[in-house]
Amino acid sequence: MKIEQTSVHGFPAAMWAMRNPMNSWDKMDSDFSVREDYPYYPFKIGPNDNTLAMKLIKAGTEHRKFLRIIHVSCFITIPRYIWQELDTYKIATVRNSCSTMHKLGSTDLTSEDFQDGVVMDQTLFQLNLWGKTYRENKDVKILRAMKQILPEGFLQSATYDMNYETAMNMYHQRKNHRMSEWSGKDGICEWIESLPMMSQWLHV
Repeated sequence: MKIEQTSVHGFPAAMWAMRNPMNSWDKMDSDFSVREDYPYYPFKIGPNDNTLAMKLIKAGTEHRKFLRIIHVSCFITIPRYIWQELDTYKIATVRNSCSTMHKLGSTDLTSEDFQDGVVMDQTLFQLNLWGKTYRENKDVKILRAMKQILPEGFLQSATYDMNYETAMNMYHQRKNHRMSEWSGKDGICEWIESLPMMSQWLHV
């Protein structure tokens, strides 16, 4: 699995929005100018803003609505069995996938197309045999058969977008998951914790 092209946006609007209930914008102290000393994300959350953010996060979902304004997107490649679990988070998420309907069978598959290289030789042989036939005659029945036997370990990529509230819920629900794609090194939870301010905000 791989997570690439991470992009985070919405922090300035979120910091402003969390102060709307008390009209306390004069207390904002974050710096959203480009800063060379913050190469990963070019802004610095001030101590006043961070204190309020953590207070609202700790107070619960009805008070931390500002998190829904902060969005993170990435290009993620994970096995289909993890996509099934990730797709349970359907609130404020967008998934734009690479299509097996359009691209499966367009080239031969190898063990590298499967998580940890795990695929039965017979299955791989059959997929590639049908794929060759499909490229020759474009019979949709063959494509349908390929999709029906495609292993759960097949690595599928997609651009994925969610907000910080969803990311936090995902982290707390999956950080001890038995699948290493969630809880292991370089897994989804570790990636979430690496996002701007998440290492503090997840543990208030």
